[in-house]
Amino acid sequence: MRFWVLCLLGFGLLLPLGAGATVPVPDGYPKTSAVTYDVWREGSRIGTYQVDFQRDGDRLRVHTRMNVEVSLLFIPFYHFDHEAVEDWVDGKLVHYASKTDDNGTDRNVLLARDGNTLRGQYNSQQVTLPADIIPCSLWNPATVDQKQLLDPTAGEAFAVTVFDRGLEPVKEGAQTVEARHYSITGEMNREVWYGADGLVIQASYKAADESLLTFKLRSVDAGSPAASQTALK
Repeated sequence: MRFWVLCLLGFGLLLPLGAGATVPVPDGYPKTSAVTYDVWREGSRIGTYQVDFQRDGDRLRVHTRMNVEVSLLFIPFYHFDHEAVEDWVDGKLVHYASKTDDNGTDRNVLLARDGNTLRGQYNSQQVTLPADIIPCSLWNPATVDQKQLLDPTAGEAFAVTVFDRGLEPVKEGAQTVEARHYSITGEMNREVWYGADGLVIQASYKAADESLLTFKLRSVDAGSPAASQTALK
């Protein structure tokens, strides 16, 4: 069984933009420094997904971590550990790096901006992508305006179509809030609910074994994003 990072972790999307176009990080976003989600599968909590934001002037670093373990009769039979760093400068993605242990299979992605492209490697394979592609980590509200997304674990571009399903009530801790539901379909399929402030409240997708994975917001660190020395090479 293989789980993909919720591109939220794996969620994804993007219609190719014109040469030199950018996919901006919304002005003033994010207003938090860290967000944590619980990952659920068939009624059981199987892990966590965390997004940390560090800002330094026009630079924004987004550090995502996902740790999942699935057990049967208390015996672990599947694990997925993923860590990624996105570096944005003036709203442009300039560097992306990820390391993934997919149940014993190592996956490493390293990309850097080179003019109108992102160039780098997935394991030993050369990769070239549009510079304006968004990693499918879903934190960026501009994700829903795209037609293609970067798979954070394999450095691939997935073509998608996004549908706005409208406002729906979603549980956020002990309360119920209104969130806008988007369906991401195509080479990657995701459901995601954004709050009024652009924060992902909930997301879900089917794993390779057809079980449903659901990401539920657990906590938000309301502090302002701060500078950080986080590095992933």
